Amino acid sequence: MLVALLAVSGSALTADTTPDTSISMSPKAEYLLSKERWHSDPEVGWKGLFSGLRGFEHFYNPVGNPIYFETPFNNTGIRFLYLHHNFDDKSVLAGGDLSVYAVQARVALTERLAFIATKDGYSDLNAKALPQDEGWNDIAAGLKYVFYVDREADFVATFGARYQMGNGDAKVLQGGVQELSPFISVAKGWDKFHLIASLTDRLPLDNDKGNNVLQWDVHADYEVFKGFAPMIELHGLHYLDDGTRTPLSVGGVDYSNLGSTDVAGSTVIWAGVGGRFKLNPHASIGATYEYPLTNSKADIFGDRVTVDLELTW
Repeated sequence: MLVALLAVSGSALTADTTPDTSISMSPKAEYLLSKERWHSDPEVGWKGLFSGLRGFEHFYNPVGNPIYFETPFNNTGIRFLYLHHNFDDKSVLAGGDLSVYAVQARVALTERLAFIATKDGYSDLNAKALPQDEGWNDIAAGLKYVFYVDREADFVATFGARYQMGNGDAKVLQGGVQELSPFISVAKGWDKFHLIASLTDRLPLDNDKGNNVLQWDVHADYEVFKGFAPMIELHGLHYLDDGTRTPLSVGGVDYSNLGSTDVAGSTVIWAGVGGRFKLNPHASIGATYEYPLTNSKADIFGDRVTVDLELTW
């Protein structure tokens, strides 16, 4: 999917190579309530600070896999997240559920460069095979850089990397391993139809304590009326090696890196259906219902609901 999207973009790294912060919000962007902005784009410090990369506001951001599915867009904002994850009754966790409350932050440092803080928050774990408990999640942050922009072709591509601290609480399956996750993400639009895709390699800094996990995500949406687009998403992860920390034949999917001893070669794939309402140029609400396409008894993915509220500069 990433290769296909790069192909339709045209010749490599030739379009729009000079940053242009004079470009305003996309004229193709539609909103449910109002097109009025809360502010202009004043030059604060230097060009691109906070305002980032304009011209792609007509896209609808993904909802599922929020920790690792990073868009190629560069803007400033806060994203409030709630996830409710159910475990299969016949999985190693013997059923139960997990609720996560989190906030993400992104700051455009220039038109092309951004700081991203994608993982934090608080978890309430109620797996039947474990004591019911709650605690803090690991913290992850990094940088991303928009290396290709073609506004005429409605195409943008970005690479970046995150560093995850192993600071979370073990009682909610967090902590225990530090992780570096380089990624690439692309987006392509065709009028009201949009595709966004990403590829991420989750590299534990200690191969004994964590598993190397390759993840990919694909999002498709179509704007059916002003400010609303239903979406379909597909997510997958592949465990590339075994760790030595946890004697399990299942991994932590996108929630945790367990360092499981018997997961190398296994795959988890799940789909999501939902939609996003763009209320105005600064606020949107999204939701998805996600369900497994691979054997849910062979991993911890039962089903999940994700809801977010995005506030952008």
